[in-house]
Amino acid sequence: MSGRTSSTANAETVSRVNQTAILDALRQHGPLSRQEIGARTGLSAATVNRLAGHLLRKGLIVTDGHQPSTGGRPSILLRYSGRAHLVSVLHVGATRTEGALVDFDGSIVHRVQRPVVPDVLHAADRATIRLEEALSVVTELGAAAGGRGQPSQAIGVAVPGVAGADGRVTWAPALDWREVPVGSLLSERTGLPVVVENDANVLAVGEHHRGAGRGVQDLVAVVLGTGIGTGIVTGGRLHRGSRAAAGEIGYMLLDRSSLARLFPGFGDLESRVGSAGLTRQARERGIAAPDGRPLTAADVFDLVRSGSVEARALLEETLDYVALAVANLCTVLDPELVIVGGEMGGAADLITPGLRDRLVGRVPHVPRLAASELGDDAVIIGAAELAARLVSDSAYVAATR
Repeated sequence: MSGRTSSTANAETVSRVNQTAILDALRQHGPLSRQEIGARTGLSAATVNRLAGHLLRKGLIVTDGHQPSTGGRPSILLRYSGRAHLVSVLHVGATRTEGALVDFDGSIVHRVQRPVVPDVLHAADRATIRLEEALSVVTELGAAAGGRGQPSQAIGVAVPGVAGADGRVTWAPALDWREVPVGSLLSERTGLPVVVENDANVLAVGEHHRGAGRGVQDLVAVVLGTGIGTGIVTGGRLHRGSRAAAGEIGYMLLDRSSLARLFPGFGDLESRVGSAGLTRQARERGIAAPDGRPLTAADVFDLVRSGSVEARALLEETLDYVALAVANLCTVLDPELVIVGGEMGGAADLITPGLRDRLVGRVPHVPRLAASELGDDAVIIGAAELAARLVSDSAYVAATR
């Protein structure tokens, strides 16, 4: 390689690294003025001006108003434009498989859904079919992204169970999945980086990044559905534990009788407040489940609003159990905020006052309680955020060449 060619290559490398530094600063802290970009990256004003102009022309950053004037000419603010990049998101839930294409600004641009697997199938059959559904949805998302001229750059997967850092779902009882290498299967099929995470964890990430938890460093998101789980953010970071099972409060033991039982599937707490537990208790109280299907928390909330005395009693008992779990979390983690999500998020008016009353005077500090701001999209948005973080700096810069 000649001296001139080597020098040119080195200059291009430095330019790409500097562009990445600007994009990272705007993604993490933006919108920022050019002066603030220089302060955060250490780049000179001339370098920031030159590279910002290049990124503006490429559409990777956009102007976003002006900084308040302090007497002189107000500075133009620049903002990272995530519309230039897409990730695929897969939420394999107990009752449906949902997919989405999401840009780096958190906007959902395309959705896919698959029907529920019939309950008559054996567990092994259900597990296989749910996996095939997941692979099919990801394939469909990839085709949709390609059709938009914006190929997906990573895949985020949310599951109602424990998922290791290697993308292996070690146990998801609602799906009958045990030791399923979801991450490697998807990566081999698509060639893309894949992150697989517990659905409560990604809900916590979504709310922390774009929802009720913005600006909060220590929070817990409690998700009630087929089971119950929590996502934990401490010091602004997702806490997963040594084996990625932090937040599996469905396995909390509630009294001495719990020690006389084993819980190979759903845990002690979720066997009482999850869909199966609610259905059992509803039957004991003479509450009919709609269409003969298992009763869900959402059904209980609807019955309470319609004036059912029996449903109100069941809700109060459910709140007792949830409050015990939240109280234990508060004494260990001392969160500033507890977010209620999943089926509970849509009934915050029924949930949060009862939880607060049960905590006052029983824990050192009662956290602020709030409903999920992102609602049904919280898991999708959180999984998209984790997938976006997978994308390396070089992927950001590839489009700038």
